[in-house]
Amino acid sequence: MSDIDLDSALSQFYEDESLTDALTDQPADALLKWGEAQVQFLAQQAKDEDEFDHQFTALRKLIRNLSRYVAEHQEMAQDEQQESLGKISEFAQAIGLTINKTVDSIIEEQKLLSNTDSVAHFLAQFAQSVNQVTTGHISPSPSPAPEHTEEAPIESPVDDITEILPKGALMDFVNKITGAIADAKEQLEQQASSEDDSTTPDDDSNF
Repeated sequence: MSDIDLDSALSQFYEDESLTDALTDQPADALLKWGEAQVQFLAQQAKDEDEFDHQFTALRKLIRNLSRYVAEHQEMAQDEQQESLGKISEFAQAIGLTINKTVDSIIEEQKLLSNTDSVAHFLAQFAQSVNQVTTGHISPSPSPAPEHTEEAPIESPVDDITEILPKGALMDFVNKITGAIADAKEQLEQQASSEDDSTTPDDDSNF
């Protein structure tokens, strides 16, 4: 941050009655509050005093022209409004701001607004190109990172049968397996014997 006397700049800013003398208290206060935030930001970002002085002057001209437009645009002709908005856009660009909408769109939308609503509506048109806080725009909240859910580890095959058997059941399990094997063996032997009998030639078949 450059060596800029911010307190002095803010005092000068608020002592300049010409900035908002065309407005009543409520819209004037809203405009000045926005302007104060801009002064603070410009003081932080300026490379030197000359750059800050240039932007500080442009900011005051922006606010002065904007307040007059808000107060008088209802009585202005279309071309006068366009000219006024052109100046406002020029001063805004000098401090790094642009306007979101076209001049004709702003003129149309401003027609039926009160001065307070007109100020709020107008400030909302400034696109954020310098600082999202000072221009009244709120940064979209970043999408929360998806929660990391740990997958349950895949269990390795059981190497020892005793790990999955309750205590005391090992012998019962072995006996059941042994019995099942014996039954299967006996069935196979019976089946093989039955097949042998069916293929043995009859002794009387040769006569």
